[in-house]
Amino acid sequence: MEKIKVVAMTAAHVAELARLEQLCFSEPWSEAGLAAELNNETAFFRVAEDAGGNVLGYVGMHCVAGECYIDNVAVFPQARRRGAASALLADLVAWAKAKECAFVTLEVRPSNTGAIALYEKFGFAEAGRRRRFYRDPEEDGLILTLNL
Repeated sequence: MEKIKVVAMTAAHVAELARLEQLCFSEPWSEAGLAAELNNETAFFRVAEDAGGNVLGYVGMHCVAGECYIDNVAVFPQARRRGAASALLADLVAWAKAKECAFVTLEVRPSNTGAIALYEKFGFAEAGRRRRFYRDPEEDGLILTLNL
């Protein structure tokens, strides 16, 4: 496995992360939306980089009153299955535990079996379903939660 470094998102990452959003999501975050999170006290955004400093992926989460919601986990297609998402989630869960948060939750498409398997590896379990949560294509959202 290659060396992966997880760092705080900075302004230097925003353009590349917006490009990643375009590749991964039907309703991507914009550069302005990502940049706004740099000054958001409830936001926890981390970036996975390779040894050369190239962006592999990122994770974004918001925490309020000890409750955390993962907005997005995204990895460039050419960097998938190399440990970036696992490194990002490990960093995120460790931070939430250190802050004594009660839980971390997210939604995922039921068809995204690879992501579901990854989340389950970290202890996330299905807590519910949001009917027709996703568009383009329309699909329910599985609510997965990790109680800390």
